Amino acid sequence: MKKTVFYILLMVFLGGFRSYSADLRATGDVSIQYKENGLEGDKGQAVDSAFHIYLCFGQSNMEGNADIESVDTEDVDKRFRVMSVCDEDLKMGRTPGDWYTAVPPLCRYGAKLSVADYFGRTMVDNLPESCKVGVVMVAIGGAGIDCFDKASYEKYYEQADEWQKYLMGLYGGNPYAKLVEFGKKAKEHGIIKGILLHQGESNNGQADWPEKVEKIYRDLLCDLDLKEEEVPLFAGEMLSGAEGGVCAGHNEYVGMLPWLVNAHVVSSEGCEGASDGLHFTSEGYREMGRHYARVVLNKVYGIPLDMPDMPVTNIDMPDKDLEVQIGKGQKLELMAAFEDGHTEDVSYMAEYEIENTEVADIKDGEVRGFSQGRTGVKATYTDAAGKMSSLSFTLNSTCFPFGEEFIETALFGNGTYREAVRAFFPGENGQMGWKYTYGLDMSGYKYLVLKLDKVQKVGACIMLYTENNIWSDCCQYPVGGEVLVAVPLHDITYTSGELQGEPVDVSRVMIVALYAGQSGVIDVADMYLTNNDDYSPDAVPVFSMDSKASKADGIVYGLSGIRINGTDNLPKGIYIRDGKKFVVR
Repeated sequence: MKKTVFYILLMVFLGGFRSYSADLRATGDVSIQYKENGLEGDKGQAVDSAFHIYLCFGQSNMEGNADIESVDTEDVDKRFRVMSVCDEDLKMGRTPGDWYTAVPPLCRYGAKLSVADYFGRTMVDNLPESCKVGVVMVAIGGAGIDCFDKASYEKYYEQADEWQKYLMGLYGGNPYAKLVEFGKKAKEHGIIKGILLHQGESNNGQADWPEKVEKIYRDLLCDLDLKEEEVPLFAGEMLSGAEGGVCAGHNEYVGMLPWLVNAHVVSSEGCEGASDGLHFTSEGYREMGRHYARVVLNKVYGIPLDMPDMPVTNIDMPDKDLEVQIGKGQKLELMAAFEDGHTEDVSYMAEYEIENTEVADIKDGEVRGFSQGRTGVKATYTDAAGKMSSLSFTLNSTCFPFGEEFIETALFGNGTYREAVRAFFPGENGQMGWKYTYGLDMSGYKYLVLKLDKVQKVGACIMLYTENNIWSDCCQYPVGGEVLVAVPLHDITYTSGELQGEPVDVSRVMIVALYAGQSGVIDVADMYLTNNDDYSPDAVPVFSMDSKASKADGIVYGLSGIRINGTDNLPKGIYIRDGKKFVVR
């Protein structure tokens, strides 16, 4: 009883015009509830700047899918709070719009352990005592990304199964609107510092997923009057392949988000998976929650969680001459050796200086190649003591890297590849080659050139797909009896599907494959893009430039060598500046 009275007096003292009530549960847990009165919406109301709020949305791994065990309900710090958003919570004594100590379930009545549980616990364990953390959650098991779109949710609802309609109905049929509604309520009490997402299993492998997430994120920022630079998105990976994750391939698309918005990827590596290949175990949820907190603490607060509080002796990489595939992200391994002798990957916490950002760039330890070429990179990691350690390496960015880690051997059939001699064995009627998560823009080049070691006798073809699906419309370009094949990129048409005979849009190629009609080997000497009419490699690489940022600082020439005047709004085309070609789209 004394404890209850103490909290009531404390909250009245701290809350100004708010009135509070405290509910002492049978477990002895005190839940602080905010009760609105006539002055609650007053513009003069003080917002607690030490109350940091995170909006959470997604499907079942955010909702919670593993059993809540006794350890999960014990000793939950009262500085970690959850706002009830669903009328179902009335069944466990929670009222929508009120804040409670974050004892699971957090999402709503009937939910289970979520990644948000140990996110919040870890946050308050590593933030000052004066800081509180709150979560506002809207999550629906099995929900596709359109379920959370402010415009697409109606169509999604119409096509959903009855059980999903029921779950959406718990949020008024419009999960996005519910998140915005309670996000606004949360802003009356604290500061929204970030948005947590775990969703993707229902959109596994869909190339438009990143753009859909981008739209929802930007809509939330707009409707909640938040600034992108102040409120990052933290997106969790699907269950990893090492844990049997059947949607682990979708993590490539999760990795695209930092290139579209102010987002950071939360790794699922080392988080134990359930037998269904989709969800985490209870311990997996705990560890994944810690992973979210680790990234948030680092990116928002500058706290290197789990990094030893000791000096770094040196940093190193397995390969200081890295090959990077354009159109596909690649994680770095930047290993820091600490004073006690152990090593850790610090790639996502390091700072990078790129000599030529037209060739490649790095965000959160992921490399993305932009154009054919090489560039030097300097990586710097600052340890807990403030000591900086640096390392220089080289990135070789290419459209068609020949390292075995880049070759997709099972686009169709189960092929094999021998890197030492660049020998492709697609099998009878098989396909193997390269996939481009972000898409490969070939529109700034005239030719795709394939050089072979000898004449092929397997009915070989080059296959180009503009969708991430080998069953989609494609262009099949025959190799025949030539050892040098130049595909005229601006003159090719689709050879199959509904678009047969139509020009191929080579500005976003998703798959380039080598096909063998008969079982046998395709011996490749080289493959590249070029603008040279003799099909030789381009001595000057082409760099793609967005038309919105196409203003030239120096003198610009057309391909014919004629100087271009008035370069503020260049029309689409290929130009030369400072000895380099660039494309305006």
